[in-house]
Amino acid sequence: MITIIGNSLNSCNKKVLDKMNKMDFEFIKREIDSQLELGAEYIQLNAVSLLHNEIPFLREVIPVVEENGGKVLVRSNNVDTLKEVPKIAKKKVMIGDIEFDKKKLAALIDIIQEDKVKVIALINDHGSRSNIYPERSLLIAQRFVDYLLDHGIKRSDILLDPSVRSLEEDFSNGKTFLNTLELFKLDFPQVKTIANLYALSEGLPKRYLINSYFLSLAIEKGLDYIVLNVLGKAIIECIISTLSIIGKDKNMQSYLKFCREFKEQKKKEREEENHQC
Repeated sequence: MITIIGNSLNSCNKKVLDKMNKMDFEFIKREIDSQLELGAEYIQLNAVSLLHNEIPFLREVIPVVEENGGKVLVRSNNVDTLKEVPKIAKKKVMIGDIEFDKKKLAALIDIIQEDKVKVIALINDHGSRSNIYPERSLLIAQRFVDYLLDHGIKRSDILLDPSVRSLEEDFSNGKTFLNTLELFKLDFPQVKTIANLYALSEGLPKRYLINSYFLSLAIEKGLDYIVLNVLGKAIIECIISTLSIIGKDKNMQSYLKFCREFKEQKKKEREEENHQC
């Protein structure tokens, strides 16, 4: 089944960064609760833009996520931050993104070897933003997986990120990602995959159109972890419908449950409107 990761707490967003700087926990807790209620199992925390306040912020927020029933994915390019996260968290955590850099991997390997850590392996070509063809991505992934397995990391704790890039940058980026994902699932059936699908529509109008169709295609190709804004209900509808169509919703249980809850919510809204009148 698909695991959803909510990504609304991202310091790259100026509004969110302002709330983080002010340590506005009323806002932060509301964002966490909303994402968990709408189906997110993990909450992504990206506090890189806080600079020297990144780790203090995570020390405060990670317990809030876990106390409310969620798990945490922390994205950072700071090695010290990634090493600190498993010490803060009580539950199993995800950390990333980590490129295939043996020096950086060596600095993190003791933390990654702990049973409570899943590591996101970012598949790109030495930090290049240019597109790389699926076969080249497969070679990089193979080196990454071999390195981690040699150091005792379980396959189920490795998450390969094929790195989604915008269609505005190159019209073939969507196809390249899907082809890469297909190769990863064929060659590494026990290794998980993860992606932020919203990156494909960056810079384009009506992003929800691209996001929803791309999401369906990625699910069909076997993507395991999806990073997205769960606060957009149309996306949740897309996930549930896609799983039903491709036969991963046993007896249509999730679809029918979603329809019942939607109907009940509409009824509740009408009753509230009538009460106000």
